[in-house]
Parts: sequence; structure tokens; C-alpha cells
Amino acid sequence: MQHHKGYLIVSDLDGTLINSRQEISKKNIEAITDYVKSGGLFTISTGRTELNVKPFIKDLTINCPCILYNGAVIYDLKKQSFIKVTFIDNKHLYELLKEILKKYRNLCLQIFTQGKMYVVNNGYVKDPVVIRENQPYETVRIDDVAGEKWVKLMLYDTNEVLNSIYQFLNNNITSGIIKSVFSSPTYLELLPYGISKGSALLDIMRIMNVERDRVIAIGDYCNDIEMIENAGLGVATANAHPLVKNAANITTVSNDEHAIYHLINKVIPDYERVLKNSKKTLFLNNNRVMFGS
Repeated sequence: MQHHKGYLIVSDLDGTLINSRQEISKKNIEAITDYVKSGGLFTISTGRTELNVKPFIKDLTINCPCILYNGAVIYDLKKQSFIKVTFIDNKHLYELLKEILKKYRNLCLQIFTQGKMYVVNNGYVKDPVVIRENQPYETVRIDDVAGEKWVKLMLYDTNEVLNSIYQFLNNNITSGIIKSVFSSPTYLELLPYGISKGSALLDIMRIMNVERDRVIAIGDYCNDIEMIENAGLGVATANAHPLVKNAANITTVSNDEHAIYHLINKVIPDYERVLKNSKKTLFLNNNRVMFGS
């Protein structure tokens, strides 16, 4: 068995560790278990909350803090406690969101506070993922939660509508207030400024005292890009968005082909050889390890 002491793998969930059948394959689970037994650190990085990751992680061996709410939360799953939470300065958003909700009547706005989700959707379209997974939420008017401390917001609608909202927010909010990112074509997420999966990864690296060249991040969509760029080795799945593949060092198999199993059993051994033979096969780009020829 290969020894993985000193390595940290951080994996996105949806579209990466979770396949298109909405499950984590047995091969992925077994590979992660063996990897952790051999000394490696493994965790997840997701836009999901501590509540709606639970159905997927019950069989996973996670042995360091995880990244939730797309980076706004660092969470200890074992202790079920928040290590770090960053909140949105929502006074700059409140009136703009009221205007957006008035214009786009089918928009489903989800407001996340620490440990709770509120849905504001004008009584029309609900997020089908929330319904399918039976996620707990409370339906409210936006006025009802104006005084709450918001961790993140998620907007669900067509890609055309969300792109219009994205441009509207960019044109009407001073830079340095919020960060907006697409986590899928039909999800636009609003986060505290400076927060991303990538910023949270840097916190995890400090907490766990892991060297950057031993950090491997894998993902499939645009909200994974900064995480992939901040890792020593950034990996995109074969089903990833083109921008993610462009940001990554390498592209591996798809989420339907046991991407984490392949990462642990194929990519890491090759990467280890690269590190040991760096004079011939390694070069650096912005302090990130790259595979060379």
C-alpha cells in the first residue's frame, strides 16, 4: 500500500465525488478509506450546508475540517461544530434583492443563515434539488429575514435570468461588498467578499499544517476554480466546465468513472514520481506544481 502521509485531498461533491445517479460509488468510498488508513487527509468542499451533506457522507472517511457554503463556513463534522463563519454585509443587498424578486417572479431565492435555510420564491418555482432531497427550509418574505446574519444566498432560475441578475448586481453594488459565482448553470451564489472555496482551502492548509505541494483539489464547476488554483495540484474531472479544465493542472476521468478512485490510485502515484524527479519533469507556474514534458 502506498503511504499518503502529508497529503491532503479536497474534493468537491456534486459533479465530482457524487455521480449522475446522485450517489458516491463504492469504489470511491473504498479508495478514500484506504487512502486515509495509509496516512492521508481527506475532506470535502461544497456549497451544501452541514445539514444537506449528511445523506452523502455517512460512509466517507473524512478526517479534517470540511468546507461548506462554498467557503463561507469551515466545519468540523466529527464535533458538529462551526470553526469559522463569514457573513454577508446584507445591508447593501436588501433593496436590490427586493427589486430582483419583483422583476423575476419565478426566481427562487434561498437565504442561508448559520444552520438554517429560508426560501423566498414568490409562491412559484421551488428548487427541484431541495424538493428531491427533502431539505429542511422555512418559506418567508425577504422582509422577515432582513435582520438575520446571512452566510450566503443562492438564486435558482434559468441561466438567462441568472446572467441578467449577475450583470445587474455587478452594475449596482460597489466592488468589495459581495462575491458572486455560478455553481451550476441554474445556480448563482452570493458570498461575502473575498470568500470562496479557495480562500477556505488556505485556512484548511494552515489548520492542518499541510505543505502546498501536497495539497490536491478536484472539482467540476466554476465555483471550484479558486480552490483548484490554490492547491499544489489542481484536478478537473472529465465532465468539468472548460474554465475549470483550463485552471487545472490535469484532467482526470468523469464523476461517473470513479474520479476519486482514479485520483488516488492513478494520479497521485504519477504525481509522486514527478515530485521525486522534479529536475526533469516539474516546473512551476505561480507557485503551483505543473506536470511538464
